[in-house]
Amino acid sequence: MSETTAIRLNVLLVSRRKEMLDALEAVLRKYPGLRLQRKLIVNGHVDPLHDVETLPDALVLHSGENSQAEMESVAARASDRRPPLIVVGAINDTNAMRMAMHAGARDLLPLPLVEADLVAALRRIERDHRASGSRAEATVTAFMNAKGGCGATLLACNVAHMLATLARRRVALLDLDMQFGAIPLYFDLFPKRGVLQALENVDTLDEVSFDGYLVEHRSGLRILGHAADDALATQLVTAQQTHKLLSVATRGRDHVVVDLPRRIDSITSLVVERAQHVVIVVQQSVATLRDATRLINCLRRELAVGKDRIVTVVNRYQKDSAITAADIRTTLACGELSLVPNDFRTVSACLDTGTPLQEYAANAAITAAVASLQARLGGTPMESQGFLARTLSGLTKSRSP
Repeated sequence: MSETTAIRLNVLLVSRRKEMLDALEAVLRKYPGLRLQRKLIVNGHVDPLHDVETLPDALVLHSGENSQAEMESVAARASDRRPPLIVVGAINDTNAMRMAMHAGARDLLPLPLVEADLVAALRRIERDHRASGSRAEATVTAFMNAKGGCGATLLACNVAHMLATLARRRVALLDLDMQFGAIPLYFDLFPKRGVLQALENVDTLDEVSFDGYLVEHRSGLRILGHAADDALATQLVTAQQTHKLLSVATRGRDHVVVDLPRRIDSITSLVVERAQHVVIVVQQSVATLRDATRLINCLRRELAVGKDRIVTVVNRYQKDSAITAADIRTTLACGELSLVPNDFRTVSACLDTGTPLQEYAANAAITAAVASLQARLGGTPMESQGFLARTLSGLTKSRSP
């Protein structure tokens, strides 16, 4: 394929000056793979996308002396209604440059325009467009305690870490406990901004800006938690904000693991309805099983979550407990249980040092059990994880003592 036919995009050219539209069109007309439209802004609407029924693959906006209104209009649009933007023209002051970036500008190209720069910018957009169109949204897995303190956060963190390391998947871990979430501490991380700041700006979030709110662990796992100096959050978070946040988080990733607070409200309901797996974490106690029964019934009856989407995990499992695995299966009317053995010393050390299980105690039985759980949730099968994991995988299968 020749260089001039390699780009295939629908491109909208916008300017307040006809001669600038003519010049841009003349440059790009030689690339027949580009389907060009043009729009001359005159008195009236300043939104470059006003009356545009089908969004273009790329928007090339000429920025002149009075173009701030156009960029403000683009920035005000929801992220899923904002095409990739290339700004051509003089960006001479800080405010104009900040507005261009706020509008999601991929490139700022000065005048006189260098054709190669414009073409290279369009090629990058085409490459990203092909990549995003060829991949499905991430698998969403939600973790929730049946009763406070059952260990859902520990399991969410370590399953996400193993999905990133053992399965080598692109994984984001989201902490949606808006008041007392502490997921970054499980990884010895102290982010400067996080979920509360992302939600404040959720209307303008896209994949690029969303990444700025994530902190990356050395394993490659990306985490959206609370900033280290966040005060106790009291502001109301809406289901609409959560929907937008989750929609951006699932783009370009294989898995999104969400740690939910122990309650059913509009936010948790939205995440649960979106999730392919809902992991309910229980322990071997009458009080926990009572609450687990109520929670699972609510998920099935009120939120219409299918039985096959609910994964029940018995954390701190002890074989000699008076409440057996068979008792739990009968009480909760569930299928296979995942059993995570009790290992207080290892877990405490991991929490105190901010170290995942796989890094701190790769050969421990609890680590093998969590590895088996991540395999059940779509990660690497146990047979691919080595001899020890295969040997200990029976710990995670439900059977009567």
